[in-house]
This record gives sequence, structure tokens and C-alpha cells, in this order.
Amino acid sequence: MTTSKSRDKNEDIELEDQSQLDSYSDEQTVLTKPKEVRIAKEQYSVFELLRKIQKKQLILAPEFQRADVWKNPQRAELLESILLGIPIPLIYLFEDKNGVRQVVDGRQRITALQKFYDGKFKFTKLKVLTKLNGKSFGELDPFYQSKIEDYQINTYVIQPPTPESIKFNIFDRVNRGGVQLNKQEMRHALYQGKATDLLKVLSENEAFKKVTGNTVSPKRMRDKYLIIRLIGFYLYQKNRLSIIKNGETTKYQYRSDIDDFLALVMDFINKQDSKDLNEELEGLFNDAMINIHNILGDEVFRFETKTKTKRPINIGLFEMLSYCLMEGTPDKCHLIEFKGEVNSIKKTIDSDKLFATGADSKTVVDIRFAYAESLIEKYIKVNHAKKS
Repeated sequence: MTTSKSRDKNEDIELEDQSQLDSYSDEQTVLTKPKEVRIAKEQYSVFELLRKIQKKQLILAPEFQRADVWKNPQRAELLESILLGIPIPLIYLFEDKNGVRQVVDGRQRITALQKFYDGKFKFTKLKVLTKLNGKSFGELDPFYQSKIEDYQINTYVIQPPTPESIKFNIFDRVNRGGVQLNKQEMRHALYQGKATDLLKVLSENEAFKKVTGNTVSPKRMRDKYLIIRLIGFYLYQKNRLSIIKNGETTKYQYRSDIDDFLALVMDFINKQDSKDLNEELEGLFNDAMINIHNILGDEVFRFETKTKTKRPINIGLFEMLSYCLMEGTPDKCHLIEFKGEVNSIKKTIDSDKLFATGADSKTVVDIRFAYAESLIEKYIKVNHAKKS
């Protein structure tokens, strides 16, 4: 695994794997079993498509979409193309095991149709059908209304049992037309549900912002990437992650496969029957962030530097120390010893470059949490009510 500590002006995370916040490359996934890829071509009228959205059979998944959404003139141009009978690009959908579909590519087009149909904007700057400028859908003649409602939209539906790794590959291919999504943005798109709800809450947590000095940018989901790693490794260390293989449920074993691991974590959270896990993790996370700030300060996730320039927040330190304080708090009589050993461990890790190369390998992950378990055993008063 290639390691990089490069960062831009909007990023204050020392990345163990820069590719996690770079665009995904389909060279990383080989389609070895074409028969596993199941894609159906379907056609819907605009009216049918909008009705599916209303019935929540089709999800637009707005959270992972970019902020640079279309403006009304762009939306009007799309509608004009439809009225002129000009074909519009294909729309790609994902279908889950329950038959619910999610827009992968085409959200801006569908949103334009939805907003116009709902009377949210009027035609402006039409270049051909100029006589329609200034009119909303409800103000159009029935002839034009019918042309819009009856217009046929061509879609490709990526269906089960297409494996998640191949979905990532397909997702990348259909998103190459614009600014490419990074891996966390792609996960956020693919695993909408309880997992994305949890990440939204935790990334907005005031204690988290405070203990990180408000320096972990939400841009490109850097904050959510940092958090889902912590949550994932917490569940893994507590032996709570499982997979179903050949009809049997087995405990998940991490094998340096960070992409598959984080995808599994989000899928696992989504499949929980109730909100109990989300509420538990939210409580643990909040308590940990508050206690870390109060006990260790807001520089604890950074390695020391001899210059005036602060080093960025290190993901390995964030995971190791947050995991400790998710378990409980140090006994008051051991606070000084606890803080001293944390600083000693940080110096050892930094001098040995343990979090500098191959930081997502199983070996280094094991080392990271061995340090954490050692701190817990020596100093942490475990809150047994929170133990799994």
C-alpha cells in the first residue's frame, strides 16, 4: 500500500492511504466473473419515474451529491430538449435486495424534472421554444404537459447479486464525465441508510469538532472517512462484525482490505433491525470526544514537531486513542500516568514510523490496537454497561 502525507489547504488529516480521498481507479477491481454482473435496461415515462420517487421506490440520495447543482436555466434547457424530442443521456440506478432503487448517475436530470413538475421554477432562456419562457408546468398547454409526462427515460439498473466490489467499478465508470467521486463519497452513495445517518450526526458533533480543532474538513467527506474508520475498527475490536458466507454467519477477519472492510461496516450498520446500534455508537463517540478533550487536549491526535507549523491530525492516533476513551475513562488517581504513557507511546510510534507506511496493513492495525488495549488494561475504568 502506498503511503502519502500530502495534503491540500482544505485538509488537516495525515492520511495513511491517500487513495481513500482520491478518485477511485477501476484498475483496482478486476471483473473476473462477468456472470456476476447483472444489469437490466428499463424504460420509464417521466410520470412513472416521478411517481416512484414519491412512493420512495426510487431514492435520489442527495447527501452524496455535489454542491454545484444545476441552476434553473440548465434545468429549463433539459425540459426544452424533452419537448423537442431530443434524447437525453442514460440514467443509472442501483437496486438493493428489497427492490428499492437509488440514482447513481442522473440525479440532476431527475431533480430538474421533479422541480418543474412540482411548479418550483418556470422556463427561462429557452432558445427554441421561446414562447414558453416564463411558464411553469401548470401554465403549459395540455399538449406540452403530456409531452413531458409521456417522455420515455432510458435507464440501466444494476441489480443483485452484483458484488459490491464490482458496483464500485461500475460506479466509477459512469461518474467519469464530471468530477470523480473519492472512495468515501462512493461508499456514502452506495450505502445510504442507518450508516449515512450515523455519519451525518457524528460529523456534526460539537465535541468532535472541538477536539480536532475544527480542522477536519467536511469537504470531500474527510470527516466522515475519519469517523467511519474509527467506528469500523471499534466494532471489529469488540468482535461484533460478522459476514454471511455459504449460508453461515462467521466473524469478520480483517486482512488489510480497508476498502472491503469499510464497505462491510456501512452495510452491517444498515442491516441492524433497530436504531439501538446507532444510539450506542453516538453515545460512545460523544463521551470519547469530550473526555479526550478534557483529559488529553486538542493536540493529542498530532505528532510533535520542532517547528511552529503543526503536523496534521494522524488517523492512526485518532483511532487508537478514541477507541481507548470509548471504553471508559482513566481513574482519577492514574491521570498523570495515563497522559505520560500516551505521550511516550506517541513518541515511539513517531520515531519508529509505525503509522507512516503500510498503516492499513493487518500487522500495523494490530500494533495500533495492542497499544490501545494496553492503555485500557492499565488505566481505563471500563464502563461495563457499554461493553459488548
